Amino acid sequence: MGTARVPHTRASEVPYEVLCQFLYQEARLLDQRKFDEWNDLFAEGGMYWIPLAEDQEDPVNHLSLAYEDSMMRKVRINRLNHDRAWSQKPRSRTSHTVSAIVVESVCEASNRLVVGSAFTVAEWRSFGHRTFAGLYTHTLQISEGRLQIVEKRVDLIDSAEAFEPIEVFI
Repeated sequence: MGTARVPHTRASEVPYEVLCQFLYQEARLLDQRKFDEWNDLFAEGGMYWIPLAEDQEDPVNHLSLAYEDSMMRKVRINRLNHDRAWSQKPRSRTSHTVSAIVVESVCEASNRLVVGSAFTVAEWRSFGHRTFAGLYTHTLQISEGRLQIVEKRVDLIDSAEAFEPIEVFI
């Protein structure tokens, strides 16, 4: 599947349906545990961020639940796929639901779009079932005819609560 091909070269020309399909495909890759393909959706230097606090302005000067570049995502992917990952026996199963997709902004100068959406992720692991919910903010760019994730921000509605370790990608 890889990154979504778009026939357009400017961010303002990307049809809404293509953006929706991109987010749905991303969710599907995560549910199918196709983590390497999911990681390929990110632009070079792309970041995956789960802020700790509501309205957190940046990931560098404040604690975050996760702030991962490509290398850190690969470390997590290798851990999730490793035969001896005890916390993944049996492995996590997830179902991502993405809704309320809106284009929040378009920047022609950087050829980027900011797309917001709501999400619910149900996860089943050996200790039982749990649910995550919140808002996604995807900063996307078009590069070489493909949509790519520059940043995926995951704002959990209960981010300040104590969690069992979050191993899956939300």
